[in-house]
Amino acid sequence: MFKEVAHLRLEDAAVLLEQKRYAGAVYLAGYAVECLLKWAVTNARQCVYLPADLEIHDLDRLLVEAGLRSTLMRKHEMHAVFSALATSWGPELRYFAKAPLADRAMRLYQQIVEVYDWIAEQEI
Repeated sequence: MFKEVAHLRLEDAAVLLEQKRYAGAVYLAGYAVECLLKWAVTNARQCVYLPADLEIHDLDRLLVEAGLRSTLMRKHEMHAVFSALATSWGPELRYFAKAPLADRAMRLYQQIVEVYDWIAEQEI
């Protein structure tokens, strides 16, 4: 369930980015990463539903619970990108009151897609 939702939200984010709806694009792309990590957790635990204590927005904790932290630590560049995203994935980023400037939004979006692609490539 989470994997399909993640894919759909990333597609929605791309459409919003094309339409210069930067706040929505960044939000949905980040949400896609969150959903993909939640899928990785359920897959690693071989369960259908996410445990209630993991219905969170904490990307670092989801990464650990998915069993991907040690793999990420060996990829220094990706670790830096993920850490920057995880650190900034607070309410300020998730719920922009004011749309980010185009260059910041494009940079954030590209970094989020890098993280999404890395998670999707992992053998979970």
